[in-house]
Amino acid sequence: MGAGLRDVGPKEVKSLPISKTWSGDTDPEPIVPAVPGKKIVVVGFFYTNDSLNSITIKNGTTAVTGAMITTANGWVKGNYNPDGHFQTSAGAALNFVPSGVLTISGWINYYLE
Repeated sequence: MGAGLRDVGPKEVKSLPISKTWSGDTDPEPIVPAVPGKKIVVVGFFYTNDSLNSITIKNGTTAVTGAMITTANGWVKGNYNPDGHFQTSAGAALNFVPSGVLTISGWINYYLE
């Protein structure tokens, strides 16, 4: 078994609010922008949405989750996971890609590695 975050010491966890409206599934604007040479490791997140829809979280253009479906006014939460729920490749943005028209609000916690 590999070492987890608890085994290697504390990280500087950053937080960003999520407030985004998409007009379709082609919007490339990232939730967490790419940082040259760094991976984005997500340790917690929460969002609500305004319509029946799904969101796939992507490492640049590669899916790191399946489509997470919610109803109108539904929500999705990834509780704190010190080892990370998922991460991007070095230098890649973290993108939320909806299946259609959608507005979400919430927050995301991550660290750079």
